[in-house]
Parts: sequence; C-alpha cells; structure tokens
Amino acid sequence: MANSQPPFPDLTQHWARSFIQRLQRQNIVSGFRDGTFRPQQTLTRAEYAALLQAAFQRPPKRAYLPFSDVSTGFWAFSAIQKAYEAGFISGFPDNTFRPQANITRLHVLLSLVAGLNIPKTTAFALAEVYKDADQIPNYAVSAISGATESKIVVNFPQAVILNPNQPATRSEVAAIIYQALVFLGKALPLASPYCVEPTKPGIVRTGTHLSVNGRRWKIAWGQWSSGVSTLTGISDKGIMLVLGMNPLNNQHTSWQPIHWFSPLVQPFSMLTQFDRDYRYLNIDALAKTGEWEVEREGNTLNIFSEIGQINQITYEEFSDVSRMVINLNKATPWELYELSSDWEVVVDALTEKSIADRFSETPPESTIPQPDEDQKNEGETSGSEAKIPRPVVKPGETQTVIKGKLPDGYGIKVFTLTNPNRIWIEVRKDALIERNILWTKGLNWRQQYLTLNQDRFPVVWLEVKRNSGLKLQPIWTDKTQMKGTASLSQITNTWGSLAAINGGYFNRNNLLPLGTIRQNNQWFSGPILNRGVMAWNDTGTVKMARLKLIETLTISSGREFEIDLLNTGYVQAGIARYTSDWGKSYTPLTLNEVIIVVENNQLSRQIEALDDQTPIEIPQNGYLLTFRSFRSALSAFTLGAKIAIAAQTTPFEFNQYPHILGAGPLLLQQGQIVVDAEAEGFNIWFAKQRAIRSGIGVTATGDLLIVTVHNRVGGPGPDLTELAQLIQQLGAVEGLNLDGGSSTSLILGGHLLNRTADTAARVHNGLGLFWRSRN
Repeated sequence: MANSQPPFPDLTQHWARSFIQRLQRQNIVSGFRDGTFRPQQTLTRAEYAALLQAAFQRPPKRAYLPFSDVSTGFWAFSAIQKAYEAGFISGFPDNTFRPQANITRLHVLLSLVAGLNIPKTTAFALAEVYKDADQIPNYAVSAISGATESKIVVNFPQAVILNPNQPATRSEVAAIIYQALVFLGKALPLASPYCVEPTKPGIVRTGTHLSVNGRRWKIAWGQWSSGVSTLTGISDKGIMLVLGMNPLNNQHTSWQPIHWFSPLVQPFSMLTQFDRDYRYLNIDALAKTGEWEVEREGNTLNIFSEIGQINQITYEEFSDVSRMVINLNKATPWELYELSSDWEVVVDALTEKSIADRFSETPPESTIPQPDEDQKNEGETSGSEAKIPRPVVKPGETQTVIKGKLPDGYGIKVFTLTNPNRIWIEVRKDALIERNILWTKGLNWRQQYLTLNQDRFPVVWLEVKRNSGLKLQPIWTDKTQMKGTASLSQITNTWGSLAAINGGYFNRNNLLPLGTIRQNNQWFSGPILNRGVMAWNDTGTVKMARLKLIETLTISSGREFEIDLLNTGYVQAGIARYTSDWGKSYTPLTLNEVIIVVENNQLSRQIEALDDQTPIEIPQNGYLLTFRSFRSALSAFTLGAKIAIAAQTTPFEFNQYPHILGAGPLLLQQGQIVVDAEAEGFNIWFAKQRAIRSGIGVTATGDLLIVTVHNRVGGPGPDLTELAQLIQQLGAVEGLNLDGGSSTSLILGGHLLNRTADTAARVHNGLGLFWRSRN
C-alpha cells in the first residue's frame, strides 16, 4: 500500500507502526518538524482534542461552554470546542479544561464511548479480561465494558493489562483511534495481538484468500483467540509459496521454526493453531519485524510490505547446476511459481535497469527441447542433458520477476540467507528440500532422498502413528455418485480431510472406478481381478492382501448364479450388480446389455438397454442386475421371483473390516517383497514400467506410511520392485501400490507436497486422513 508521505523514522519495528501509518495516510496524525512521530511521548488533553477533530466529524450534542483556561486564541480552541459539543470531552468542576495536562488511557476510552455513542454494557466481567481491572473506577465499568465489547481497546505490551490510569502515549492513542474507525466501519481491521477481543479460546474467524502487495492467492488463513487477544496465522502453503519461507525440521506441535532471511541457528519461531484440515502459523511477530501492515478484508487477508531494493545479481553455471544470487537491501516477501518446465520468482523489490539488462530475454536458439508432456508427468522420461538457460530478469514498478526454464529431470530450489539479505535460486537435478516435521501429534511430514543401489530417489511421505488420534477414510470426487474426477485438492476440500493421497485406478474416459472402495461396510465399488487392497477398522488395525468378493445369487426356484462384479466400471461377460451406493442411476457400459430390476428382494421388471447412453434408475429399496453376453441365464429370472444374495470375501477375515481401498499390485507381506503384477491382471508392460509412484506401507508396530516417489536423480521413476524396496527402507512390512504416474498426489493441510499442481492429473478417489472426532 503506497504512502505518499515519508514514513516516520522512529517507528522501525514499532508495535503500533501499522496503526500510525494508516492514520498518517488519512491526514489524521502528523509528526514533528524533525520528521519523527515520538510514539512514546504522552499526549496532552489539547493534543487529544485536535486528534479527535481530525478523526471524527460528529454532529453537536450540546452547546459549548467556555473554559476559563482556554482562550479563543489558543491553538487548540476550535478542536476543544468541537470535541465538547460532540460529547467527547468535558471540563473539570472548576470550569477548567487543563489543556496541558496529560490524558489518561481511561479517559481516552471514556471519551470515545461517549462521543461515538458506543453502547455501555455489563456483559463482560472485566476481571476475567484485564488483570488490573481493580484499577478501573466504578463509574467507568460499564463504559469500559462497552469499549471492550466494541473492540476499540488496544493494550501493549500485554493485552490483559489495561493500565487505565497511566498517561496515554501518542502511539497508544493512535491505535485506539484507529480501532474506533474500524468500529464505525471507516477502516479495515488490522491484525494485531494487542487488540483486545475477548472470546473463548480457539478459532475466531477464517478466510480463503491471501493478498501480498496486491497479488491475490487462494490461501487459507485464520485468527484464533488466547481468550483476550487475537493471533493471526497463514497455512503452510501460504507461508512457503507466497511469503517465501522455509519450515525447518521440528518435533514440536505448538510451534514451528521458520527460515526466512535469518541464521539457520536462530530461526523465527511461529506458534501453530489447527482448524479442520489446516495448520495456521502465526505471523504477528514476523509482521512486526518485517514492518508489514496486515489487514482483514472479508475473506481476504491483506499484507503490505515496504518495497525493497535489489542491489546486485550474480549468476554461475556448473556442469548440472545453475545458481542465481539476489542481494537485497532488506528482507522482503517473494513468491515461487513453478510449472513442469518453467519457473518464476517474484520479489517485492525494485531493480536498476543496469542490473536487469545483464539478464535480458533468452535468445530463441536456447529453447530447451521438451519430452512428451504426458510421459514427463508420468515419470517415464530419463531426464535431459540440455544446458540450463540463463534466467531473465524483468523489473517492474513495485516488483522484480525472474523467469527461467527447467530441462526435463531438473527442479528449482530457492532459499534465503542473511548478512546480507539474499535470495538463492538453484536449478538442479536434486532440488528436493529434505524435511522432518511433526505436523501434528502422531503425524510427521517427511521429505528425503533414499538411495537404492546407485540411484537416489526423492521420497515425500507422511508417517502416521497408530495412536495418533487420526483415522483413515476412502474419499472420492462426488459424494452422491461414483462417476467423476477432480484434483485431489478438490476432493480433500469436499470431504474436509487434513491429508490425503490418491487412491485406486479408474477409467479416464467414463470416469468410473476400477477397484475396491468400501466405506462403513458399504461397497461403493467392488474388487476386480484379485488385486491388492488395504483394509482397516476404526481402531487402527490395517491388513493388506489380494482380494476377491464372491456374491452368490439364489432365485426362489432354487437356481444359483455367481455375480462377477459389484458397482464397478470394469467390464466382463456375466452378471454385474449395481446398488444405490453407485448413484441414482446406472448407464450401460456396453451395447446390448439386459437389466433386471430388483426391488424388496423381488424381480420387478426386465429392461433391454437400447444403447450405452441412457441412464437407468437404481431403486433405493433394491438394485440392478446387469447381464453382459450372458443371455442364456435370463430364462431363470422370471417376474415376481424372490432373490437372495450371500457375499463372501477371500481372504475370509476381510469381511470384518468396514473400510477397504484397492489398487495394486501388492508390494510387501510380512516383510517380504511379493510383487506379481500379472497375477493381479496387469499387463507385462505395466509390470516393467518405471514411473512416478504412490504407495501405502504399514510398519511392524502398526504405523502407517503414506508415500510418493518421483524420478531418480538423472533418470525415470521406480519400477514396482524398486517401490517395494524403498517402502521397505522406510520400515514397512506390508505394502500396496496405488495408482501412480500423473495421478500421484500427496496433500497435507491444503498443500500439494510432492509436485507442482499443473503436473497433477485429476483422479477419481483417494485415501483421506481425518481427526477421529470429525466426520
């Protein structure tokens, strides 16, 4: 936010800086002739009257009665007269105003309650809000309660200490005046831990968007109460991608160390707060250090920082690494935009043309040849040996944009340094930043290179302790039906999961599932081809095996038939059954299907499907039997016949598990690698394919490993056996492969951890992680 007036030099990292600057822009406050504001200087009653005149235009409530010590020639006469007429301030019994006397914090608040018609109240037990409530005179209790309820009270350094009888300083009065403007709807609320907002501890409000110096992102943020004051935080995604901060290894859940233009041995420490599927990191201390203005505007949290200056840019090239170092005059927000073959770093700083001209547009002949995009996103390519192009620097009026290209197999690694302040940008093949963060109790976020033979694989995974208080649940695109795909981020938003990984296979043409999805004992999609699944119960026990579901249909005539498929997009000759868990209707998947409608366990009608486009309603009190290339059995199904169905799983004990998710092939059982893709109906090509992978592992202690593996450094992704070995390295004794390639996605707190969003394909379903106390 631009300020046409120079900032006051004595407000550097001052707690009230944002309040004062906002009032300065509105010409409500001004400084002294030497350019300073003198925030700690006390305010006289006359000075306070002048401030009221500048801030508020209120109609008169009463006629002015002259004070014996305020002449018409006194510099503040007009301000005192208007403040008196508006009901803000009065004099003393001896008919004096005492203009040179200091005004106390108590009388500042009392005057605003009176002049702005703020309702008095006894709703607050002030002793539960302020530790020094006993210092509030009895005559002022209802007014201070009203001021507190109206959120105009600002207390520094502790929100719980009112100091009512202390002389008010210029900074304190400025902050309180600003809060009064917020109360009147004439200013947007600033985020400050010193604004008193009594409420129950916990989340007070949340929002969906973050704006930094005018650039707007869809980023979750929240404010929470300590009981008296409100703290402000931003989700992990916003902290990392929008502000350019790097969360460091940490084994504490109540705070998170952050590296941002700071020594690694002295990182910033941010308090954390959880709300549904987000972790918020408190930015109040950093905002003060960085001299940011943080305001709340509806669902958007706006951050404004002073624009920095880029003093120097250096660039170095090595055999397989390029490095650009940007020297700054101060710490400033920066944002990373990364796509599959391009990257862009936006720095809130200006650059002299002479510096930027050294990094002009890349000549057309240096364009990097790119592999097939689908193959690249699947992880099937072996990387590029092309020379890394020199980045381009584009200065703007309020920011500098650095753009570059990523050869196949390369990534970008960006971090900050201090003394001097620098942004360090590297394009390299091993760009993964390794992490080990206890994100919440029982849930660790891990990123690390694992070595297998001579290769190094970037692995991003979540470790979930069995006693973590978290639960697993299958999730899919549309809760009302089984057709549809979406990004995993959208699916987690639909279900409200705090973490998720993509799940089983699906048909990308008709958007239907091709594998097991069982939730709360309901088969939303049945098993196919004896493929690997994971099954679990609500106590945290997890089992993995190849699964068959055998349904036996018995007609009242005594004849029996085996139902081959249940609620699936997989097609084969025989009988398939579709229940209302599939959706409101079923659309034939092949031509010439015959549909038998069963209601209340009785055959009610037979339908000859005319095409594969017309949906057929599924009865709520029954199901559909679909006959594909099996007309010879139809004569046994007469109208009115009673039908009974018995179901059995193999292995038998999987009947007892309410939740099952399938993909395959199975990777590990009892600590042994058991990969057999062909036995699970996969073709030979799939068995040998090297690609990006998703997988699930279970340790000997019952802990869960939710794993993604990308391309080895300088080569393609792992094959199935390599994935089994990598999950085994992490401690798994049971393991299952999930859908991989471009489907591979891992979400934590709304943040896609393992890849850029443009390379992540839409998926049908996933495995969600939830708090046990939430649905």
